[in-house]
Amino acid sequence: MRKKLSLMFVALLLVFLLVGGCAKSAEIVAEVNGVKITKTELDQKVAYSQESFEASGYQFVGEEGEQMLSFIKMEVLNQLITEVIINEEAKKFGIAVSAAEVDNTLEQIKAPYGDELFGELLKQEGLTVDQFKIEIKQMLLQEGLFEKVTADVVINEEQIENFYQEHKDNLVEYRASHILIRPDEEMEDRDAADKEAKEKAIAIIKELDGGADFEELAKMHSADGSAAVGGDLGQYFTKGDSPYVPEFTAGAVILGKGEYSKEPVESFFGYHIIKITDKREGFEELRPSVEAILEREIKNEKFNDYFGEVMDKANVVNHLEK
Repeated sequence: MRKKLSLMFVALLLVFLLVGGCAKSAEIVAEVNGVKITKTELDQKVAYSQESFEASGYQFVGEEGEQMLSFIKMEVLNQLITEVIINEEAKKFGIAVSAAEVDNTLEQIKAPYGDELFGELLKQEGLTVDQFKIEIKQMLLQEGLFEKVTADVVINEEQIENFYQEHKDNLVEYRASHILIRPDEEMEDRDAADKEAKEKAIAIIKELDGGADFEELAKMHSADGSAAVGGDLGQYFTKGDSPYVPEFTAGAVILGKGEYSKEPVESFFGYHIIKITDKREGFEELRPSVEAILEREIKNEKFNDYFGEVMDKANVVNHLEK
């Protein structure tokens, strides 16, 4: 149901924007309506993207590595071109983003993870907080442009009901708490640390089976910021639009309301014990969300049509394609 220009946290972590300075004409890799994109800008973004892939375990070796790097370079350049056009269109509509808006959005994105885990996630993607804030500013400019272009979209009751019937399995909303057990980073034997963390998670599940209070155990044992609030992650999510890592989401959506994981759920962060504290699945309780999702779908279609026309009219010279 997602469109290519819909705005998501996972997309932010995969797109890297660094503002470049002036350069000699020999270093220009593309021109967009007279705006020059330099090789320095491109190389910086490619380097960060490459670092992100390597942090995920990919090795740029041999012919396959060269082909992958070439693909990344072209994708990054296309993204830079798109960003120039977005910025120009935002300026035409009088859209600007303040530092306070960027900071507020950063806090909202960070909230489900806590400072420490969020910092690790940025590090894994090869980003600093300042670089990520540049990404957020670009996202907010695009979102502002999106809202201006699609402000006249209206949907009716029949459309809402039909959309719910067609997509209701993917519209169920979950709210979760968790207890996160992380391997001891100070242990030299990583396998032993992992085993110890898993065994601790299993022991906590046994306590839950015996009637122990989930919130109290989360406060005592969880290794992230949610411990202070009894493990509550503070937001609703769906199977297809979750802000959490795939392993966590998969472990959560199989649970009913009030149920908790009977086996630890392993992810990059460690071992999770997940509890579903609320679950919305009926039409009436989901109606506000269904309406918002449907409206977004129709707005996406309109925006993509608009932006496609803008791209077609833009004077783009991509020197790497010559």
